[in-house]
Amino acid sequence: MKQRPSSERLLQSFADRQRLKTRVDVDGTLFIPGKLGHIYQYDADHLAVLVMPASFRRHYWGVTRGRLAKQGFTIVQDGDCEGAALFAPCDSEQARAAIRAAGILRKRRLSHTQVEKQITWLRASAGRAL
Repeated sequence: MKQRPSSERLLQSFADRQRLKTRVDVDGTLFIPGKLGHIYQYDADHLAVLVMPASFRRHYWGVTRGRLAKQGFTIVQDGDCEGAALFAPCDSEQARAAIRAAGILRKRRLSHTQVEKQITWLRASAGRAL
């Protein structure tokens, strides 16, 4: 198994702790994707949230930038409709705000009964077209 650099291990441990999915970019960079942006490794101690909605949202970045600045984020990129802000991954309030700003959905947790119910349904429907 190939070892990841320490910066990617920080991002992966953050994703595991927060129940988030990670993805590898074309150039091999690890990031956490969202509907309105993504979270990536900025340096050895900080993560950054990039807010860049796919569709035009006139005031989204301006409102989000103000909320993030009030919570102690450092704005490192400030554009008209998109930007980036640094945060400490160990601060739970900043982590929650970054996840919300980028529109990231958490992984679902299934209870033991839900898992058993789905396994039973799959076994019962095996061999039949759905």
